[in-house]
Amino acid sequence: MGALAQILILLAFMAAGALVHRVRLSPPARVTDLLIKLVLWALLFVMGFRLGNARELRDRLGEIGLLAGGTAVASLAGTIAAIRAAYALLDALRARRSGHRAGVPGARPEGGSGTSADAAPRLGWEHFKGPSVLLLVVIVGFVAGLALPELALDYGSVTGWVLDALLFMIGLQFAQSGISLRSAFVRADTALVPIATMLGSLAGGLAVAAAFSISAGRALALAAGFGWYSLSGVLISDLGDPALGSAAFLANMARESLALLLIPILSRSKRPYTAVGAGGATAMDVTLPLVEQCLGPDSVPVSFTSGAILSLLVPVLVPLFYGLG
Repeated sequence: MGALAQILILLAFMAAGALVHRVRLSPPARVTDLLIKLVLWALLFVMGFRLGNARELRDRLGEIGLLAGGTAVASLAGTIAAIRAAYALLDALRARRSGHRAGVPGARPEGGSGTSADAAPRLGWEHFKGPSVLLLVVIVGFVAGLALPELALDYGSVTGWVLDALLFMIGLQFAQSGISLRSAFVRADTALVPIATMLGSLAGGLAVAAAFSISAGRALALAAGFGWYSLSGVLISDLGDPALGSAAFLANMARESLALLLIPILSRSKRPYTAVGAGGATAMDVTLPLVEQCLGPDSVPVSFTSGAILSLLVPVLVPLFYGLG
């Protein structure tokens, strides 16, 4: 199946989920959330099992881990640099238009922001509970794969339909959230932050391609997860590359973990919305509470919309770039 056909199928399942909500046939939001968690656990268990059960993949664990770490650092660094450059350009354009240096949305106003930047919240177990549970599921699957003799299973057929079901429910969840993507164009921030995050992450992916001598398409597919480790890893594994899928899972999980540590620091910088970009796709859920605590309530629409836009791009860009080879 070609990359374009794969993208269309994924989008069709997401659209179908949204349509079910529009015709008022969707279950309660808490039921949708529970179903998504259960399907994710099943997919990640299978990913871990496949990694542990196949000797050729086990032998590449060191290589996979190094590639994952490099991708996480490069995509984060690229994001921060791109957002800073984008605001500097916007600042210069406004200054030229008005004849003097104008205040730029996303830049730290004189006298501070009035948020909790001076007393950034501590990172507690609640910030790492979700990623830890999913990582544990992968580890359990890996151990189960090690314990059993090598099996000749058609993993693609098994995960393919389950992945389609997952994307159907993700589309349903987006529709239930009530977010309007038109709001992305109300303020400069809500359009600038996700665009710069996307470009910076992909630039980091190109750096990874050069550093690790892998194809640009594969490296861009790794970086295009934007921190959504559970989906990006499964997408790439389902496309026929379980080793790269495992690297994508670990890379995007590492990005989320690094973002949780960096958000309080970035929120104190001259361009505090780099804290939103660091979270990538997770800016709409996992990292949103920390962003709000560090930057204040005004940052919530920007963070949520940025995360939503990037999340919608993941199932499109990952197979698209992977298909480039």
